[in-house]
Amino acid sequence: MNQDNVSIVLLNWNGEDDTIECLDSLKSLDYENFDVYLVDNCSESGSVDKIIQYLNNQNYYHYNLVEKYDLNTYEKDKSSNLVFILNDNNAGFAGGNNVALKYIMEHSSTGYVMLLNNDTIVTSNLLTALVEKFNESEDIGFVGANHYYYNDRKTLQTVGGGRIDMQHGECMAVTQRGTVDEFDFLTGSCILMSCEVLRNIGVIHEGYFMYWEDVDWSTCARNHGYKLKVSDFGCIYHKEGASIKSLSRIYYHTRNRIWYMKRNAAGLDYYKFLIYIVLYVLKESVTNIFKDKEYSFTLLRGLKDALI
Repeated sequence: MNQDNVSIVLLNWNGEDDTIECLDSLKSLDYENFDVYLVDNCSESGSVDKIIQYLNNQNYYHYNLVEKYDLNTYEKDKSSNLVFILNDNNAGFAGGNNVALKYIMEHSSTGYVMLLNNDTIVTSNLLTALVEKFNESEDIGFVGANHYYYNDRKTLQTVGGGRIDMQHGECMAVTQRGTVDEFDFLTGSCILMSCEVLRNIGVIHEGYFMYWEDVDWSTCARNHGYKLKVSDFGCIYHKEGASIKSLSRIYYHTRNRIWYMKRNAAGLDYYKFLIYIVLYVLKESVTNIFKDKEYSFTLLRGLKDALI
């Protein structure tokens, strides 16, 4: 059977063990026509060295190692099925993935692109299921996959997408299968689209750095008339907790939900939200100022940086 190529984009940042396990799981895919664009987001040198050591000691991946600033002149050869790109700075989730996405946009006229978190492993039928779902209708733009817990593989984490509460600036993952057919957003840990869709909507907005960029990207796809779907077959097992949490998460979530609303909410709706979020942050900050001063100041900083 003739299969269109799928370019799988993985991002590594000091997560070499997760990345290697993810790469190993991709070897089992029953959809054989794929290649991998692995971007290292300026990790500590040990992370890159360990991945290179892994690549040198296996026979499945034939790779090229490319510095980001050499991508302008780099031409991928047909014998390579993995391009290991070394980014020159930590550009966050959006900026790191965009290094590969921009290259793919310029060099791939047909086929598909799949964004995949490195802290996941895949089932063998994942890619086949996503491509088949994408081709069910011409108006489908993004296709996602069910997420199950890595350490509890019979328990659903999320169906792979969710709804957006435009009144409060919140995105809510759907956690029950069969309850939603079309989604407001798909989770950035697994999104498949065609190269044509990617060229039409463009790459991920890099201002977010991390959190909400997948919601914004999904909204951009919907604004172009595309529908967001999730496949009923195939899945990923996601290592909840492998991504960044703590004060960084609080800061970026606070700042970026405001940025998202500023970019996507209609005039009056945005100002109603603005009143809500300012009152919410002030209340949370005052309530917790003596219990957790850093938490309170992080909330206020996120609010300030979103509004200036």
